[in-house]
Amino acid sequence: MGRPSPSKTVQTTLTHSSELSRRRQDEVAAITKLKDSYHHGDLRAALITAADEIITEKGIEGFSLRAAAQKAGVSPAAPAHHFGAARGLLTEVAILAYERAGRYIARAGHSQNAVTDVRAVMLAFVKFAVENPGHFRLMFRKDLVNRNDSRLAIASKGPGNRLGHAVLAYRGKAHPDTASFEDSAEMLCGMATLHGIANLVLEEKAAHFFKGATAKNFLGEYVPRIIDHLYPASRAM
Repeated sequence: MGRPSPSKTVQTTLTHSSELSRRRQDEVAAITKLKDSYHHGDLRAALITAADEIITEKGIEGFSLRAAAQKAGVSPAAPAHHFGAARGLLTEVAILAYERAGRYIARAGHSQNAVTDVRAVMLAFVKFAVENPGHFRLMFRKDLVNRNDSRLAIASKGPGNRLGHAVLAYRGKAHPDTASFEDSAEMLCGMATLHGIANLVLEEKAAHFFKGATAKNFLGEYVPRIIDHLYPASRAM
């Protein structure tokens, strides 16, 4: 076989280069069109939604700014532009997590009976943790969220106060005094116990304490009984 003529080789090269050029232009046009489809606020919201979904689906370990950008369908540089760093975007997700925890607790309702109330609130929080493990873990990671963000502080107060007040009401304190060491200690111990139970359930360690318990049936069948045992009617004040 003979070698191709120089003119044919040049033509082939030019054709290939033209195709590559058109492909790059199409890619740039697609990216530009995608960017133009977002307003500034919409892009920010889209990234928060994307990050929230990643935490739901893959947990903290599966999150990165690049993954959030990819899920939102935007440039890899977009998250850093809007949030500075991963911590900024994860703080937004943590705010959503506290709000979600608050809705779980709100659905528990309010009871005039302190025993019924504290049991319902505690169970609601454990249920939130088990059904939203990535968010539960993120909420308390000081290395991943900005504790100085006032919005995060406000969001966390809702569920925190509800839980703390339920514990104090069970102890006979209808009007908590945040300046009181005793009241603060009661709230801290109540929260510490609750977090411990939630973490053990999440790590599938709690079921080992009970014969017949499994990771699957533990939340529905055993956690309510454990909380009832923790806050018996006989000890309510």
